[in-house]
Amino acid sequence: MIVFRLVLVLFLFAGMTACSSERSPDRVPEERAATERPAHQAQAPVPSAPRGDPELKQHLLAELEDIRRENGAGDRSSEIQTLITELSALTRVLGVTARTLDRDGSFRADIESELRKFSQTAERETGDARRIMNAMTGVYTMYALLAKMRFVGNTDRQQEIQEIHDETIAAMRGDTPAVKAAAAIADACYLLSSMIIRDIDSEHRYDKAFEQIDHQYEQGASVAEKQEDTFINGMFRTFEVSQLWLLSINPKATAVITDLNGGVQEDSANATNLGMQMGIAAKYLFQISYLIASDTVQLTL
Repeated sequence: MIVFRLVLVLFLFAGMTACSSERSPDRVPEERAATERPAHQAQAPVPSAPRGDPELKQHLLAELEDIRRENGAGDRSSEIQTLITELSALTRVLGVTARTLDRDGSFRADIESELRKFSQTAERETGDARRIMNAMTGVYTMYALLAKMRFVGNTDRQQEIQEIHDETIAAMRGDTPAVKAAAAIADACYLLSSMIIRDIDSEHRYDKAFEQIDHQYEQGASVAEKQEDTFINGMFRTFEVSQLWLLSINPKATAVITDLNGGVQEDSANATNLGMQMGIAAKYLFQISYLIASDTVQLTL
C-alpha cells in the first residue's frame, strides 16, 4: 500500500493513505460535457433556485436529511457494498448543491435528467461492478455540471471542462476494467472540484493550501503502482480541496474539519485491507460534501 500524507499550513488536514480494489467495466458517460448518471432514489422535480426561496430551502434540507438517514442505514456488509453506499449518497448530495446553485434554472433539466438516470440504474442493476460504476459516474457527472454552471460564459474554462470530459471518456472505452475507469473518474473529480474552488477563492486566501494539495496530488500520481492508488489519490485530494470550499462559505467550520481529519486518521489506522481504505475515501468525501450542501442551501435560499 502506498502512503500519501499532507499537512496544510493554514488548517489541520490529516494524512491519507492510498489503496486498491478490483472490478470490471460498465457504462460510460455520454459524449457530451455534462456526462452521465444521478442520485440514489428518483428525485421529484423541484423549482429552480432563486435567492430567498423558503419552499425550496425546506424541500432540499428535508432531502439532505433523507440522504443522511439512508446513508447511515445503507448496506456495509462488505467493502464493495460500503463503496456503493457512500458513492451513491455522494452523488445525491452533489445533486442538492447543484440544484441550489442553479438559480435561474438553466441547468435544471440536465441535473434532473442525470439524477433520474442514476436512480433508475441503481434500482435496476444488481451486479456490483455496474452499481459501482453507476455511482462513480454519478459523482463525476455532478462535478462536471457544477463546473459548467460555475463557468458559464467563460470559454477557456468550458474548454478545459470538455477536455477533462474527453480524457475521462477515453479511459472508459471498450473493455476497460472498472477500476481503471473509476481511477480516471476520481482524477476528473479532483480536477473539476479544484477548478471550482479556486474560482470561489477569488481573494486567494488558500493559495498555499492549493499549492500543497496540488503537490500531494502530483506526488501521489507519480508513485501510484496500481489504478486503485490513483482512485484513492483523486478521491482524497478532492476531499481536501472540498475542505477549502466549506471554509470559504463557513469560516467557522475549522472544528468540524479537524474532527473529519481525525476520523480519517483513525479509520485508516484501523483498516485491515485495501477495500476498506477505498470506502474511507468515499465516506469522508460524502461527509464534507454533505456539509457544503447544507451550508449552501442555508446561505443561498
